[in-house]
Amino acid sequence: MKRALTCLLLILPLKILSGQSVEGKWVTYDIFDRSVEEAVVDIYQVDGRLFIRIDSIIPEEHRSDVCSRCEGSLENQPIKGLVILKGARFNEGIWQGAKILNAKNGRWYGFQINPTSGDTLKVRGFIGYPIFGKNLYWTRFRDD
Repeated sequence: MKRALTCLLLILPLKILSGQSVEGKWVTYDIFDRSVEEAVVDIYQVDGRLFIRIDSIIPEEHRSDVCSRCEGSLENQPIKGLVILKGARFNEGIWQGAKILNAKNGRWYGFQINPTSGDTLKVRGFIGYPIFGKNLYWTRFRDD
């Protein structure tokens, strides 16, 4: 009994960390200047799949921007409110298996998201394979 309880106490914190919720609002940053806040995104789940929607745009001069470089039904749609990721799945501790839209250039990229702490997400966008990509770090939005 003691041994089972000890195992449970050791495994439970690891399980909590691996299943840490990424849902909620997150601040995104410029890909080249990590001190420049760009947007607040809303991450949510539908039927166990992850979605990301642009909730608000931080620089006032870009708040009415449209996705002029997007194609198809997204062409010239307002960036605010755009769903930029649809249907990622949680697999081996990482959200993956979907493409994410960069609304600045209209391109879709491979995507992985990994919670690094309660207030930070490691987001990796890539072309082809994750090794050919870049890490971004998003922070949990605080509405103070």
